[in-house]
Amino acid sequence: MSHGTLQVTVIEGRNLKDKDAFGQNDAYIELYMDKDYKQRTSTIKDTNSPTWNETFNFNLLKGQDTLHLKVYDEDVVGKDSIGSAKISLKKVQQAGGHLDEWVKLPAHLGLGSHGEIHLILRLS
Repeated sequence: MSHGTLQVTVIEGRNLKDKDAFGQNDAYIELYMDKDYKQRTSTIKDTNSPTWNETFNFNLLKGQDTLHLKVYDEDVVGKDSIGSAKISLKKVQQAGGHLDEWVKLPAHLGLGSHGEIHLILRLS
């Protein structure tokens, strides 16, 4: 049974940590509430400040209260992790069901940052 919908618009990234020895990142993002149902953006080539402007919808199930975000650099063979973040849906609820914010990708142990992702989240 659905407990509402979360709409996530991935606007852009900035200052993404460079994972490539040559050139810049070929970045994409995986988003999920449940590991069995992941959605992903397209890959934006050769930039550490990509613009996506892509919207995703999630049907919320009971107990799902965290959006997971994983940012990757796509390589010819495999992928490198740039960073990840979690967004509590309680934060979106407290903001009146609409949240427009830059989400930091914390570095290891929270020291520094691997960049930021601009998201707009809407609960309905």
